[in-house]
Amino acid sequence: MRTVKKPVCILLVLALLTAALCVPVLAAGNYSVNETAAHRFYQLLDKLVLLLGKLLNTIIPGADWTGRTPWQSAYRTRDFYPGDTDFSPVPAENAGWRMGFAARSFLTDIDPLSGEYYMAGSLEAFAGRVPSAVLDDQGVNTFVLSDGTTTVSYSSIDGYGLARGDVLEIRRRLADFAAENGIDSVNVSALHQHSCIDTLGFGAPLVWAVVKNPGAMLFKQDAAITGRNKTFMEALYTAVAESVKAAFAAMTPGALYYGSADVREFIKDKREPAVFDGDLQRLRFVPENGGREVWVLETGIHPVSLGAGTDLVSADYPYYMEQYIGGAANADAVFIQGSQLAVTSNTASLTYDEASGANARAKALGEALGQRAASITGERPLAPVLHAAHKELFLDIDNEILTLAGREGLLGSVFVKKGLTRYAAVTEIGYMELGGVLGVLLVPGEIDPAILWGNAPGADISWCGKGWPYAPLADLCGAQKLICFGLCNDQIGYILCDNDVRSIFTENEEVNAASTKAGSTLTEAYMALFASLKR
Repeated sequence: MRTVKKPVCILLVLALLTAALCVPVLAAGNYSVNETAAHRFYQLLDKLVLLLGKLLNTIIPGADWTGRTPWQSAYRTRDFYPGDTDFSPVPAENAGWRMGFAARSFLTDIDPLSGEYYMAGSLEAFAGRVPSAVLDDQGVNTFVLSDGTTTVSYSSIDGYGLARGDVLEIRRRLADFAAENGIDSVNVSALHQHSCIDTLGFGAPLVWAVVKNPGAMLFKQDAAITGRNKTFMEALYTAVAESVKAAFAAMTPGALYYGSADVREFIKDKREPAVFDGDLQRLRFVPENGGREVWVLETGIHPVSLGAGTDLVSADYPYYMEQYIGGAANADAVFIQGSQLAVTSNTASLTYDEASGANARAKALGEALGQRAASITGERPLAPVLHAAHKELFLDIDNEILTLAGREGLLGSVFVKKGLTRYAAVTEIGYMELGGVLGVLLVPGEIDPAILWGNAPGADISWCGKGWPYAPLADLCGAQKLICFGLCNDQIGYILCDNDVRSIFTENEEVNAASTKAGSTLTEAYMALFASLKR
């Protein structure tokens, strides 16, 4: 064993350094078939990394060596809410909207500056970052919505991402409550802030984790190094579960309206062809008793106002948007991250003093978005019709670095074995419909907006020289308008169009894409889900 230990450690270090340090050497842009030679060169490098990773996943002990990773054929579904495929647009007899809101902080009972917690936001090879200051908060906002027949809970957390295993743990803790109170769909998504305490697991020093964790996987799993601190995750589980119960208890009858505002001036797509929904969506619940309104807001913008490698804890612009709405409109707000593959913020039109604080940019953007939300007019009342359907699926993983991270206990993902060195992630998709007109795609990661709304790369510009063979999901779902709730119930990373998967040496997105087939796999799963709906 000693004769192979050093070479194995060297291979591990090389693999993790590749994942942590590779940066784009080609600017994202339009590519023609004349550049296929360069593309093939980088794809060759990718294959070498893939082979190295496959070798490591073959010879390095992981959770699967101890029987904790089941074979796909032996996997049994748990804590999954399938919903209902009856999507009639007609309100049921005596139907009516009821909604409740609650919020909780993850930081109430912990000391974020104790040095025990890692920051998320960027891959760290040898030393994880610990918080040096807390600028605002990190927590969860939850709403529970019902039309009298279907009841849905939705929790939006401040965090880089939440793997499916953690979502299942939250559902397990809510199982009895949901059953007793007729909650048909329990959902948790992350806002993807890069300036929060790690909720996914990649904030740990990756090289040392993968060097040390193989032994932990075999003999003492609790000793595994991960960015997901147990105390913090316990606080997160507790806060989310409490917020669902509190939001349910706060439900009151009222009316629900849908509207949107143009916010494209605050959006920049770093990946060509540029595709994004330039609107900020709003669901506005108005209680019958004249109490405080509840707003559910969605748009797709990466929260990286403080940079990807900061050590300052901040919920970024969503926090300041919600604070602005609470003060200016006397409303509770739940912001949900949309489809934001490589979509980031553009604050060129905003005026703010960077010297006033590290959060100046986040505050300016949040308040600007809050102002746009408050200015929405011409809303559409939604009839009390709520449907939700979910589908569990297996996603074949061909990113060997992420496979290694999962096998070594860094992530809370749910994996199954398909072969000696073949693995799949157990994940889920979902679809909700409100008022018979508004569709909401529940996506377990960061999806390319082109998959939803069209303009996917054609054969003339895609990396592989092929077209994208699917119609936009917005054209297939059956709703008049489709919006996206991203990073929902899992974080499988970037979901790219298969024909335009580039190189980990030229793009950031490909490094964190679990599968080069994620785009087609999820598209076909959504198509099957849509086909199963009875209208």
